[in-house]
Amino acid sequence: MNKEYEYSFKVKDIKEFVQYCILNNYEKKEEYLQTRILYKNGGPIMARVTENIYNDRSIKILNFKDDNLNSKDLNISRESKDLIVNDENKEFVESLIEILNLTNKKILKRKRYVYEKNNVKFEIDEYIEPVMNVVAIEGLKEEVDIVYKELEEIINHNKIN
Repeated sequence: MNKEYEYSFKVKDIKEFVQYCILNNYEKKEEYLQTRILYKNGGPIMARVTENIYNDRSIKILNFKDDNLNSKDLNISRESKDLIVNDENKEFVESLIEILNLTNKKILKRKRYVYEKNNVKFEIDEYIEPVMNVVAIEGLKEEVDIVYKELEEIINHNKIN
């Protein structure tokens, strides 16, 4: 099980965050379309079935995560390892969601840009449905806190509450 240390916030525009990554030598790791279905049952855990669509392929993943229902920028949550969903285990995945009494609560569609440097990862999302922009900065606490502090003025200027 992974423990995720992440700042995440809605913003008016992602341009300044992409520019920050480029100017500070973050490597662009990925750019892809993503459809994520969130499954919940009112408890503290949610299931996520995510399809990442790249130029030449797509991959579908099941994982579980703490359902943080707060509006704080900083979230520390548990996240399961990923299970690649394929033809052989698709029925199992569907039955697991059903036996856990999880129901489809939300479908998210977005374009995701991933930048990394050392132990910090930016996930910059342009949502198609619902329409919004979200920036997440995750990684090791000490390094993520430094980056968040460096970006605080840009965040405060761009943040949507």
